[in-house]
Amino acid sequence: MKDWPLLDKYGLIPIPQRFYWLLVLLLRPYLSWVMVLTLPPQQKDLLKLFYPQQQDFLIACIIALPVLLVVVALSQRSDKRSAAWRPIWRVSRWLLLVSCMADLAYSLYELPADVILDAPWRLVSVIGLGLGVFWLIRSKTLPQIFSEWPEPVVK
Repeated sequence: MKDWPLLDKYGLIPIPQRFYWLLVLLLRPYLSWVMVLTLPPQQKDLLKLFYPQQQDFLIACIIALPVLLVVVALSQRSDKRSAAWRPIWRVSRWLLLVSCMADLAYSLYELPADVILDAPWRLVSVIGLGLGVFWLIRSKTLPQIFSEWPEPVVK
């Protein structure tokens, strides 16, 4: 096994940047919701660009709900935080995999037949989700990252 040249400030394997990109991709319904909330009232229809029907948006939010737990557990992954989030962090890889696969399946189901002509930008998320599923399944470092939790510092 290769030695890790750098550890984070808690002595843990650093989380790869692509993990954060995957979180952004999976949390896109919530991020687009926040974006729409910050716009002036005249431009509130921007959410319909991403989610043509309200039902699509609600289903996307439900699919991304477990990812919010992963984000909270990630934010508690320091030496001064509660270890109560450790069990959620340990199963986070599977939560992400299930959310990513469900999002990919729903995105493929909801793609219109003429997506290449009307909205080719919708294919970017499908490709990203496919790569995310592949990475979550094949990564050698993710099992190690999700098995670690910092020990509290005793003074």
